[in-house]
Parts: sequence; structure tokens; C-alpha cells
Amino acid sequence: MKRVAISVLCLSFLLVPVTVGAFDVKWGSSWDNIPLQDVLDAEFGAGVIDAATEYEGYLGGDADPAYWEDDTIKGLVVREIAGNSGRNIMGWYAETLAGPPVIDGVDDGVVIEGSLGAGGSTTIVLPGGVTRFGFYMNPNGELDAGVNAPEPELFYTNRFYNDLGPEGIEAKHFPYDGDPQCLVYNVTHLYDGVPTYVLAWEDLDYGGRIGIRTDNDYNDMVVVVQAQSPVPNETMTWSSVKALYAE
Repeated sequence: MKRVAISVLCLSFLLVPVTVGAFDVKWGSSWDNIPLQDVLDAEFGAGVIDAATEYEGYLGGDADPAYWEDDTIKGLVVREIAGNSGRNIMGWYAETLAGPPVIDGVDDGVVIEGSLGAGGSTTIVLPGGVTRFGFYMNPNGELDAGVNAPEPELFYTNRFYNDLGPEGIEAKHFPYDGDPQCLVYNVTHLYDGVPTYVLAWEDLDYGGRIGIRTDNDYNDMVVVVQAQSPVPNETMTWSSVKALYAE
């Protein structure tokens, strides 16, 4: 198993388990002929992480929608392990739970522009006061005029901010309540208890017809995300904000 060669003092980086309901992913055959399972096997070892069953949201009680919350976080270390498009842009945003954020340089920022390359890493520092956050992707960059995700469409780790299928009309397959454009895997147990997550992005509209509008392979940008904090290690605990989605 590969380990990230970055010194991290402490991580108290919590993926919040807001359970709306377990959802299945409708997988397709990769147009790149590189299944996400092969990417995970190459990074962590054959079969260590099951791409089809270990993403957050597969089981009831998992974190769905995906966002993170912490009041001591000082920075994020992001390491790319796969990227099949050199034009995708990934960034972070402050999560308010009030709907899709406005990406305008205020309480948001770019993490990866294009591709770091396999093994490349970057560190970002969140501004003071940001304690709840998620990630977004601008598929194929700011000049994209394609039919699958034309400007100004963005994709979010919080799947309920994503449109419902092509042009936001309706998803052509399950789940029908929000397109999961990013699958999140909790790999904390592989890093000696240090909270660590894999983000696997699909840069075409997940809800479109598979094989025609998308391949739903989630290999378009795959990164490992960790957080840095100068305080001593503490046992990771979960926060709960289920009431915010009670309706």
C-alpha cells in the first residue's frame, strides 16, 4: 500500500453523516478503459477498497450528502492519484447548507487547475471562520461549451446541489433525487487513524444516458484529501445535523 509522504501533525477532519437515505450508483463502462477499481487497486492494493460498495452513501447511516465540518482545521493537503482530463478544475467552498454556493472567490478557492499529475500534491489554507466546507468541480474548465456540462454548470460533493440529469430536466437512471458527481471513500483506517478521504469525480453529467452522454466511471479526477492541524491527536467523533434535512 502506498502512503502519502507528507508530515501531518493532526487531522480532525469530519465527514458529517447527514443520512437522507442510501443510494446506488449506476456504473458504466469506462471510455478510457480504466475502471475506478483499477485506480484504487493501484493506490491501496488489490481489493482493499471496493469501489462499488464502500463509497459514502452506499449504506444507510453513511454521510449523504457529503460535506465536512471542523473548527480547528488549518489546511488541506490534496494529492492526485489519477486524472484523465487535463482541463478539469477542482476547488473548495464554504458549505452553508442553503443551496449551491456562488463561486466568486469569496469563501471558495481553486485546489487543482488542470492536473497535478499522479502523485502531485498541493496544500491550501482555508480562511478564518470557515468550519464547514465541500468541494466542487468545473468540468473541462471555464471554456467548456459541451453538451454534457457546459458553462456555467458546476458539480459538487453535495449531490443535492447537482442537477437532475441532462439540462436539469430529470435523471435517466437512479438515484433520481440528486446526481452523485463525486464518490467519497473514507480511507482513515489505512492511515493509522488519521482521517483521510478519496474523492473520485465523474466530469460528465451522471444523470445522462450511459454510453451516450456519460460513462459514469468516476476516474476523471481522483484525489486523496487530508487536513492539517497543530493540536494533538484526538479520537475522531461524528457531528450530526440530521435535523437540517428532516424535511
